[in-house]
Amino acid sequence: MTSTVFSGERVFKLWEYQVSHGQLLVRSPKCPATHGVREQVTNIDFVCLGVEYLALPRILRGLEITLPTDEELTQIEIFVGKRVEPNEVRVLQSGGNRFSVVASSFSLSENGWDIFESPFEFRSQFRGNP
Repeated sequence: MTSTVFSGERVFKLWEYQVSHGQLLVRSPKCPATHGVREQVTNIDFVCLGVEYLALPRILRGLEITLPTDEELTQIEIFVGKRVEPNEVRVLQSGGNRFSVVASSFSLSENGWDIFESPFEFRSQFRGNP
């Protein structure tokens, strides 16, 4: 049985991936109310650091973040070619499909940043400066 880490109905997007640092940002951006969708006044950011493997679509409509099943963990180990600890994997479930990320750390936060601001260190040094 899997354990749910997060569940939300908002639209999430593969927002930023930095190959050189293995950093991934999946974001549900803040946005004005449009076409029957209510206003979102904050971003919800799912950040993965030390990414070794990811299999994600660009857009996730509704998102549940869970831990992997034993079968998923076995399949992921085949993909990456080594033993993977369960705490190094998060499964992003959307639209009845399950997508995996293997990384050294994961965090989930809500913030009021501009949608183009990044949580990653090399960019955060410019936050607030012209």
